Amino acid sequence: MHPLHGGLLGLARTVRSEQPTADLTYLDVTSAGRPAVCDALGAVSRAALAGKKLEPEVAVSTDVSRRVPRLAEAAQSLGGPIRMHFDARGAVSNLRIVPQIGAEDEEPVAGETRLHVKAVGLNFRDVLNVLGVYPGDPGPPGADCAAIVSAVGSGISHLKVGDAALGHGLAALASLSKSDARLMAAITDSLSFEQACTLPTTWCTVHMSLLAARPASGHDVLLHAGAGGVGLASQEYCHFIGNRAMANVGRPYKHFYLHKMGLAGRTLSSRDGSAFALG
Repeated sequence: MHPLHGGLLGLARTVRSEQPTADLTYLDVTSAGRPAVCDALGAVSRAALAGKKLEPEVAVSTDVSRRVPRLAEAAQSLGGPIRMHFDARGAVSNLRIVPQIGAEDEEPVAGETRLHVKAVGLNFRDVLNVLGVYPGDPGPPGADCAAIVSAVGSGISHLKVGDAALGHGLAALASLSKSDARLMAAITDSLSFEQACTLPTTWCTVHMSLLAARPASGHDVLLHAGAGGVGLASQEYCHFIGNRAMANVGRPYKHFYLHKMGLAGRTLSSRDGSAFALG
């Protein structure tokens, strides 16, 4: 795909996301000749008229072959510790997996923990980091993680070697990481590693936001993007401190989901400005 056509691909994906019932196919004919383009258009038109389900994205080549995006399991090519690496920011495709050399030999300093990473939670900050649009130097991507503590420095009493823990690791998109022990907390087997790695930034954001707002028990709290990670955690937090949560969301299934979560009659549409005007 030519970089100049990226906006069209993004528009098509947005339309399909906003309107799931729409059959909108994106044809990439950048490297195709006229016969291949005509053949592809004909095939798509015939499939649409026949009521067949269309491929959302198709790349057409000069030899009339067509390619579609699919996820496939990568071959095991590296052994030992690995890490996610990019040579330059600007595109997610710049990411690649490389050996993590020397990390096992490092000893923790005072107040530091060494981690065997088990699961990593991705945040929008990581996306901005890889794309090169995060202000300043955010360092390597990856922070929220769940891990096994492999070593501890002096002065640490709440963690020990072998503990399962969640928190913020440095460059956690790797087999091995390290962290300031104050940013890690032990967990029990009531949480899987995959569940635990989704919590640190989400719940820290909720805690700091409501701490700044200081709502008293019985106050109404309006949550924006109520069906997102922070929105859902905020509802639980509001219930914990005795607030009455309301939320705005967009699509109908999100309203239905929040109603099942206990917000029946307390959701607004983020796409209906009159709801806010009327209060």
